[in-house]
Amino acid sequence: MTLSFITISASFFSFILSIYYVFNVYRTRKPKRRIEKWFENPAIQKRRSVFLLLGDQFDDSLLAEEIDKKLKVSAVPLKPSEYVAILFIAFILLWVIGHWILALMFPVDVLVSLLIVRFGSGFYLKSRREKRSAAFNEQLPEICRMLSNTVKAGLTLQQGIEMAGKELKAPAGPEFTAMSHQLNMGDNFDRVIHRFMERVDSREVKVMMNTILIQRRIGGNLAEVLEMMAQTLEERGRVYKEMSAVTAESKYVAFILPILPIATAIMLNVFIPGFLNPLFTPLGLILLGVFAMMLIISSFIIKKVTDIRV
Repeated sequence: MTLSFITISASFFSFILSIYYVFNVYRTRKPKRRIEKWFENPAIQKRRSVFLLLGDQFDDSLLAEEIDKKLKVSAVPLKPSEYVAILFIAFILLWVIGHWILALMFPVDVLVSLLIVRFGSGFYLKSRREKRSAAFNEQLPEICRMLSNTVKAGLTLQQGIEMAGKELKAPAGPEFTAMSHQLNMGDNFDRVIHRFMERVDSREVKVMMNTILIQRRIGGNLAEVLEMMAQTLEERGRVYKEMSAVTAESKYVAFILPILPIATAIMLNVFIPGFLNPLFTPLGLILLGVFAMMLIISSFIIKKVTDIRV
């Protein structure tokens, strides 16, 4: 009787104790969930993707570092894994078109698809990079004058960078805001400027930033130098626009020249299935190589003639 009473009492006490702990855990988790809603966890808010695991592993690899640099310089808002996935899908679509619609033989359709994806990706990133650099160059005179006025007012160059980040539009505004945050965290000024020059592939930006670094080291009237640079950049921009208008026709010729014969051959292959297959015989490959070499040389000559340095 005594043993049964002790067992029942211990069981009842354990039951009450378990209820107390369950209630206590629930009470502590409720404000925790509320706090987690206020402060988003970066691990939970990480990028969502169909190939999440493989994508994250690829993004942490050494191969993705070079791709990530190119994407950042070109202002492409994608992860390296996402960009590679898009290229893979494009390759599959081009292979299907080449094999089933254009009726190309097996090794040729794969090779053509790879070449189109490779050179198309390079052309896309280059055009995005040049467009971003041109947008930066248009903002450079305003940036120089803003930094010059900051120095004239007795403020530091770091405060001028912070002000430029707040008042300038994209693409310069976000970049200067990022530099301001890095400087406020105590990062070295020279390292911040060099990282900025790596992200922005522009000769004018590098000239301006190197001038600022040299003036900080050797001293001098930085405000006057920035004012003179603003006037010079405005004049260079005006001359560059005039040169672009004069050489626009030749640039379009250099762009269309290699496309016309290729497009004509593809159209003939659509109407006459297998029309391009003889090009991949030994004699056809020689003729194709001569044709490709002539196209490359002609495009290179036109590009050099129209590429006028201002």
